[in-house]
Amino acid sequence: MIRRTLTICAGLLMAFTLDASAQIRSVPYVSGLSAPVEFVQDPTSPFVQFVVEQGGRIRAIDHGTLLPTPFLDVSAVISTGGERGLLGLAFAPDYIASRRFFVNFTDPAGNTVVARFTRSTDNALIADPATRFDLRWGGGSPYIVQPFANHNGGHLAFGPDGFLYVGMGDGGSGDDPLNNGQRADTLLGKLLRIDVSVDDNDPEGYDIPADNPFVDGVPIPALPEIWAFGLRNPWKFTFDQPALGGTGAMLIADVGQDHYEEIDYQPPAAGGRNYGWRVFEGAHPDIDVPGAAYLPLTDPIAEYDHTVGSSITGGFVYRGYSLGTAFRGRYFFADFVARRVWSIALLPDGSGGVSASSLVEHTAELGGSAVIGNVSAFGLDAFGELYIVNYSSGQILKVLPQAAYRRLDPSDIDGDHKSDPLVWRPSTGAWLGVRSSDAGSFNRLFGAGYAPYNDIPVPGDYDGDGKTDLAVWRPLEGGWYVRNSSNDSVTFQQWGAGYSPYNDIPVSGDYDGDGKTDIAIWRPRDGGWYIRNSSNDGITFRQWGAGYAPYNDIPVPGDYDGDGKTDIAVWRPLEGNWYILNSSSRSVTIQQWGAGYAPENDIPVPGDYDGDGKTDIAVWRPFEGNWYILNSSSRSVTIQQWGAGYAPYNDIPVPGDYDGDGKTDLSIWRASEGGVWYVRGSSNGLMVLQSGAPGDVP
Repeated sequence: MIRRTLTICAGLLMAFTLDASAQIRSVPYVSGLSAPVEFVQDPTSPFVQFVVEQGGRIRAIDHGTLLPTPFLDVSAVISTGGERGLLGLAFAPDYIASRRFFVNFTDPAGNTVVARFTRSTDNALIADPATRFDLRWGGGSPYIVQPFANHNGGHLAFGPDGFLYVGMGDGGSGDDPLNNGQRADTLLGKLLRIDVSVDDNDPEGYDIPADNPFVDGVPIPALPEIWAFGLRNPWKFTFDQPALGGTGAMLIADVGQDHYEEIDYQPPAAGGRNYGWRVFEGAHPDIDVPGAAYLPLTDPIAEYDHTVGSSITGGFVYRGYSLGTAFRGRYFFADFVARRVWSIALLPDGSGGVSASSLVEHTAELGGSAVIGNVSAFGLDAFGELYIVNYSSGQILKVLPQAAYRRLDPSDIDGDHKSDPLVWRPSTGAWLGVRSSDAGSFNRLFGAGYAPYNDIPVPGDYDGDGKTDLAVWRPLEGGWYVRNSSNDSVTFQQWGAGYSPYNDIPVSGDYDGDGKTDIAIWRPRDGGWYIRNSSNDGITFRQWGAGYAPYNDIPVPGDYDGDGKTDIAVWRPLEGNWYILNSSSRSVTIQQWGAGYAPENDIPVPGDYDGDGKTDIAVWRPFEGNWYILNSSSRSVTIQQWGAGYAPYNDIPVPGDYDGDGKTDLSIWRASEGGVWYVRGSSNGLMVLQSGAPGDVP
């Protein structure tokens, strides 16, 4: 079946845009890898992933930490360099019970091996190398012969049908000189499909699924392992995961020769297709000698020429939630050489296939080519969230919504997605700080902290440009004064009353999820939250908490459910309970955490300490300097000593994302030493910063 092809050219790259509020960013997830080529979720734990290093190691990541001991090391039994090496990893659907997983590598002679291993019985993060069994192709050979050093393919994935799919390149050189893509007597240049759910003593290690397209010799006699013809070097194929709400369709990124990179689409269970190589490159005639093995040829749904990029890396159809509905159903892909990332929408075409449309390039908002580097793969975690594998820097990047950065960066004055040490000086109304982007000093007058004004600083991203705006709330008149960083204009809004009997408390946040900070106050005398939504200037009122004795609740707004909206929440010192009204479900969460009474006198310090896009419940205990964090990703507890709340230090906790890795860092401000910020960065260790002086408000 011939498909209409979306041709991606330099002039078309910005032709389509998503909603302005649907913006994404990347944050470092782990670093210190060597030539990573694959990122695979552990099927037994949502907080563990594995990374394949081309040199022969598989590394485990546990709760965002790269473990020093490899899960598996086959570096001594493989060839590597160029396009050779350890290239693929897939866990069996019954991995929890069988402990089986499969790897794809080139052996010392350069031939392709697909080997089965078993995880250790004693340690879930260590494999047993003694359990290696190499699949026997065609009933005998433990490898697939590779005539040249390149185009090894190498990707492995289990489909929704439970069968193992193997991507095989055409064997290498240029222009497929052996015509492997169209030959029926070789596994090269094909997509293979096999059933590996056999006994350990099975001599081949796999069976042929009965519904494989060439089992009965139709449309032509061909090797029964073959699922599809006509591929040059498929560099990542993935399934639109039904478990996440996907269709089960397969998308294949096939690296081109001299002119075109292509994306092929295969509806669920639609085997037997011929994607055309070497008769066609992309949707264009190439070498028609001796011709196609069979017809029809299936065109790609999208392609781009070598003015745009020259080596495609396939990704995933996004089905997660943190990026928002605008991204659900979009297919992400990259170009390894050009260091660019795009996504396309997949629209049903009425005949069981799709057409590609609404192309968007994300390179700049993900941090630019220098940040994403040579993208060798994408990955999904257990929640369907997206990751980028940076081959050149040895780093895994997590993709988060722009709003997540705004939640993490309460003082990001330069828009580099790192919290800046920022203080407000009431005696003069000066905002003083250090920009993390260039270490330059920041000094700006705005507001008056002295009588009769007694302004309160309420910084936030009110104009939605990704930078913190200077803002104060004036209790005397209930006025919000915001200096918008996008155009340096000043906005005034009368909202709330700071005088008796109301004594309102400002609780600004992004309650409507539009990427802009909303003006909001909490009224202790009636527990009412009064929110002016920036998306429509509408008013939200909700009664939540009690600011009067004996409760004396403290408002602790944050995104506890990870839906991109600030949730209404209070902490009750009397009992140490957190009362959270989740915006995603309108359900209530009650969690006992911390003690607001003597001698503990805990201070609530909510933040996203584990980097999962959700605010974690946390308190800081001044008399011992301990941070008690209840991580939302694992429900585990972290206790960390950092700071001292007693004399002469009298530290003040100032959590924020100072190193830009998407996780809130432990940080305290010590006025007694002249305004020193001590930050325990989650990725960069200790940072000591100077900003402010005694009397300033951090």
